[in-house]
Amino acid sequence: MFKFHPPLIEGRFISRYKRFFADIDLCDGGSITAHCANTGKMTGLLMPNAPVWVRQQLPDRKLQYSWELIKTDAGDACVNTMRANHLVLSHLDHPIFRDLRLVRKEPRVGNHRFDFEFLASGNSVYVEVKSVTFCHDSKGAFPDAPSNRAVAHLNLLTSLATQGIRTLVLFVAMHTGIRVIRPATEIDPRFSAACNAAKVAGVEICAVGTSITPTGISMTKELPVELT
Repeated sequence: MFKFHPPLIEGRFISRYKRFFADIDLCDGGSITAHCANTGKMTGLLMPNAPVWVRQQLPDRKLQYSWELIKTDAGDACVNTMRANHLVLSHLDHPIFRDLRLVRKEPRVGNHRFDFEFLASGNSVYVEVKSVTFCHDSKGAFPDAPSNRAVAHLNLLTSLATQGIRTLVLFVAMHTGIRVIRPATEIDPRFSAACNAAKVAGVEICAVGTSITPTGISMTKELPVELT
């Protein structure tokens, strides 16, 4: 389990604005503005008065708090997109990584950085991790806003795969209501097309579920991925 430290503080969601700011009423009194480490639209998550959890940041940060979790009617979600990578590092013994050994974080390939480089049988394996929080009818969709960066990553993984280099995209369902993950064709058709091309080229496309509580987050079972 990835554990939150120090313990999270409960509050109620008021509003999000300018992408990186969220106003929150704390349950023990007082109102705060917390940092929101999520550049997406956060579709389906921003419900007024929904229970949320924040953590205190280091004293040198501009904002004293950072927003971590929100409870929705469909399940609990982690809004901090960085946690998907932290979850990978705390679950290297998960079956999805059974034949992989971590080499380094953020390896540079060309003009891009991937999230991880692993080794398998002495060969490099490049892994890109995507945090999925858009949930509708138990299906998670990525991205929740058009993403040039995500398309570029898929295209580079595809190029590497055609050269015989093993590559992998891992969708992490950071919403407990998600049972299946798919590319959000209606939001970013280019990303959906890039996923299809990647699959044909040999890029491994996988997904994993999570258990999310104010104490911590755990990876659960592998989830199916539906490509269009």
